[in-house]
Amino acid sequence: MVLSADVLRALPTVSDRIPTQVASPVEDAERDRTGRRRDALLSFGVHLQSQPAARSVVADRVRFLVCYLLFWTAAFLVARGIFIVYEHHAAAQLGIGTIGRVFLNGARMDLSAAAYATIVPSLLIILGRVVRPSVVRGALATYTYALVVVVTLFTAADLGIYDAWGVRLDATPLTYLRTPQEAYASAESGPVVLCAIVALVFGALCIVAYRRLVARRLDARPTTTGASAAVLALGAFLIVPIRGGVQWTPLNQSSVYFSSNEFADQAALNVPWNVAHSLTTENALGRANPYTAIDAATARRVVDSLLADPSATPSTLLRIRRPNIILIIWESLTAKVVAPLGGVAGVTPNLDSLVRDGVFFDHFYASGDRSAKGLVAILSGFPPLPHVQVMNTPNRAAKLPMLSRDLGDAGYATSFYYGGELAFANIKSYLLNGRFDTLVGERAFPRDERNSKWGAHDQYVLGRLLSDVPAMRRPFFSALFTLSSHEPFEVPMAPVFPGQDQRAKFLDSHAYADRSVGAFIRAARAQPWWDSTLVVIVADHGHPLPHLLLPNGTQADSRQRIPMLWLGGALARRDTVITRFGAQTDLAPTLLAQLGLDHAQYHFGHDVLAPGATSFAYYSFLDGFGFADGRGSLVYDALARRVTERYGDAGEPEQRAGLSLLRLSFQAYLDK
Repeated sequence: MVLSADVLRALPTVSDRIPTQVASPVEDAERDRTGRRRDALLSFGVHLQSQPAARSVVADRVRFLVCYLLFWTAAFLVARGIFIVYEHHAAAQLGIGTIGRVFLNGARMDLSAAAYATIVPSLLIILGRVVRPSVVRGALATYTYALVVVVTLFTAADLGIYDAWGVRLDATPLTYLRTPQEAYASAESGPVVLCAIVALVFGALCIVAYRRLVARRLDARPTTTGASAAVLALGAFLIVPIRGGVQWTPLNQSSVYFSSNEFADQAALNVPWNVAHSLTTENALGRANPYTAIDAATARRVVDSLLADPSATPSTLLRIRRPNIILIIWESLTAKVVAPLGGVAGVTPNLDSLVRDGVFFDHFYASGDRSAKGLVAILSGFPPLPHVQVMNTPNRAAKLPMLSRDLGDAGYATSFYYGGELAFANIKSYLLNGRFDTLVGERAFPRDERNSKWGAHDQYVLGRLLSDVPAMRRPFFSALFTLSSHEPFEVPMAPVFPGQDQRAKFLDSHAYADRSVGAFIRAARAQPWWDSTLVVIVADHGHPLPHLLLPNGTQADSRQRIPMLWLGGALARRDTVITRFGAQTDLAPTLLAQLGLDHAQYHFGHDVLAPGATSFAYYSFLDGFGFADGRGSLVYDALARRVTERYGDAGEPEQRAGLSLLRLSFQAYLDK
């Protein structure tokens, strides 16, 4: 049958039978923009394929990881709340403002721990490009639930640990797992039932929160190439919260410490982070003392003879009983830049000229090779150890004696000045444990007074101390740590030494530090407090630069040898050179002896000015030690168990003495 044209026109078309959806003006505009972009690209021969699904997978994966990061951050905040509620008696003494700062400061470490926890999910999602989605989801759930178990156990165990030891949980209790029976017997005395309830409730809440708020955000589609790339980029970004920000110093315990109240600082710590950090900083060989080449009884006998107190009145260098004390710790002040010690001439002319105005110790040695080691040796009289850094374990460092505490107990006002970040190498936690009344750090100085890496230049820090002294309560003890002579040796001064190599920059940085210290001493001499003040200048450690062998000693001696100079109106003697050997560990007991204060608590240092005191210097490095005395010096490699450097007649007595000090100091660290 043939239909007429009129009939055909009367029949409904296909488009008439399909309901038409009316587009909104916004949708019309979006289609117009999309069409214009497509037309423009087509004009250049670019053919587009629509990928709405791929874009939604990218957003899904990124959203999941962000939620995962926030989930763990929130969980750690809740864990801190549990700790504060459990320790409510101590928390009640802090006040609302301080408790708020506990959470605020601690959030930085919580975010770091959460970022660590997010690394594995990032990798699993990337693997989802080649692995079935169901496998990825199952692996994520297994990993998360296992992590919940670990975190809840740490949170619960921490409650009992703090009650018993007064410190947050770290790796120390894990060593007791080697003897489960004894570990269980020790745990029986704690609130086991309460801790178990806390673990169960907290763990259940974490699992429910993860299932309802996080897991649902990961859909069942395979991970696309674009999503993998986005997750990889996000995973790389996790390094920022992991290290606590983009600042020069990575996150450590000092980064969250903010108060002289020990409980407040401890409450700011993140327990899983603290445990992991403790595990990575513990001695690589375990808690057993690896330095047992000499037996314990012999070691004790040798060390006692070295550090024996002759019970004689030391030679008096001071003319007043309780002088003010300014301790200038000069970054990297090696003897190799001090002309009176055989160093390069013209680097420290101010220091060189001051030698005749005070008491100069010309056989003095740095106990270690880094700032954190030097500070502990100077202020606590404790020698550095191979493989471990005492300051990185604040709980142990807090048990050391400290010059600031002893002087504070004797009536001194105490302060510490540093132009850099006080959290560096856990310095701040160490200083807070030393009960310094005042800490002045990088934030006290404007940006234009700092270099690009470390902080305020020496002249400004010394100037700040000079301006603060008149208002200090008498007597005062102020320690100042310089930094301009630290790498990268950036100083606000025209070069003195030719060249752009590291040696020239190193010498220039010390020339600048010398000018700053010299200007400080000249200005201080004009102050009314100068006549009642003792100034002690000493290095935090030596330095490999400049590559120079001093007239006497080994290459290691050249690196470790440093000057120590006492100045000030409080001195009774001037133009005096002390030729006895000594090390940084001897500074605190020597100074306390001059003040008539007890120094018996400094078990690894002695008063070098006491008549009849043994003249020697001991220092340690990565896996060995050096020992110097009037006979000569030697360097011993404890790993190879042999002497690697020797000078003069040093031999078996020096080796035995060094081995004894190494064994006993490491054991003292383990016993803290």
